[in-house]
Amino acid sequence: MNFGTCLTCALAIFLSFPQGTNSARPLPLRKAPTIYIVAKSEFDGDPSKIFLRGVTNLPPKSLLEIKIYDFIGQGSRVLNVDTTVQVSTDGFFESSVAASPGQKFRHNLVCDVIFIPQIPNQDASVVGLVGKRGESLGFPKNPQVEQNSGGYYLIERIHVP
Repeated sequence: MNFGTCLTCALAIFLSFPQGTNSARPLPLRKAPTIYIVAKSEFDGDPSKIFLRGVTNLPPKSLLEIKIYDFIGQGSRVLNVDTTVQVSTDGFFESSVAASPGQKFRHNLVCDVIFIPQIPNQDASVVGLVGKRGESLGFPKNPQVEQNSGGYYLIERIHVP
């Protein structure tokens, strides 16, 4: 075997392996199989506020309640003032959440972003799509849907780093 044949064989073997990210095929886009909320919190060290942003495929005008707790479990306290944010037409939402008087935010808190169809001021068009008691939120298959005595609600629980 001469040098040219060896070089050709080596080049053929090299080209048969994937070449970094250029060889990856793009993933096909899929619609979400259910209704969801995804959120992220940001604490910059200011004990009076936490910034929250997220996205959902809930209908525009949906109202989301924000609750920030000191920990999960019995005896935990809500640390923020009542905060409601409205979902925009493109599905995004954001809010600067204020601490309740006498409370201070810190690292390692818990934040709940909650959609409850039954809350006052929830737009009639939203309730028409998700159901008066949240029956169209996907319970029991949707892992973000929980049940209470009034029906179903959607919840995203996140860590405040």
